[in-house]
Amino acid sequence: MPSASTALAMVPSLDRLAPQLVVAGVLRVVGYSLLRPHVGSDAVALAAVMVFPVAEIAFERLRHGRFEPIGMIALIGIVLGLVGAVALHGSATLLKVRESLLTGLFGAVCLGSLAAKRPVTFYLGRSFATGDDPAQVEEFNSIWELPGAARRFRVVTAVWGVGLVGEAVARFALAFTVSTQRFLEISPVLNWGVIGALLWYTTVSVRAGERQALAAADAQSVVAPPGVRGVR
Repeated sequence: MPSASTALAMVPSLDRLAPQLVVAGVLRVVGYSLLRPHVGSDAVALAAVMVFPVAEIAFERLRHGRFEPIGMIALIGIVLGLVGAVALHGSATLLKVRESLLTGLFGAVCLGSLAAKRPVTFYLGRSFATGDDPAQVEEFNSIWELPGAARRFRVVTAVWGVGLVGEAVARFALAFTVSTQRFLEISPVLNWGVIGALLWYTTVSVRAGERQALAAADAQSVVAPPGVRGVR
């Protein structure tokens, strides 16, 4: 049976996400507030404060020796936002909604993957938990065979899909209805509030799955024939 630590490792810890929260929220707001009076447009200030998430992604790359999945998604969003803003002659709106477009797209991918053999959260969780180590990947793959595991992964994927699409729609609306300063203050709170709730739900689901798997293993050992009882 896969260990509890293997299953729970698929959920990023608060210690792991806290630096991203500071960089994505606090530093961007402070940097924008200080820089905006000295540049000609919102787009220039927004583009300049992208240095903070890019630096955080680079730091994580150096520390872990590879790009984290969340870092890759964020980096793609930054590149698309900057390229799109340049193509639209300095559109601040596109720089604000770039994250909404990306999280909304990932939410849609989650919902679409429900029709696949294994949903996308299985592979994302495996990447977090194993670091793509072959032995750990094989151990993680066996989780899929545990009682109720497939259903739980699909339910978690559906919850993430709905949550991320809803969060993207809300932030998209904010981008068009409030000032850039207010958007930078509200958007991270909304984003990390939703992400935090989804991570909490995922952790609860993983632990419930572990309890069910252990109960099933105990029941099997009770009914096992003499000589093999207690073997798991």
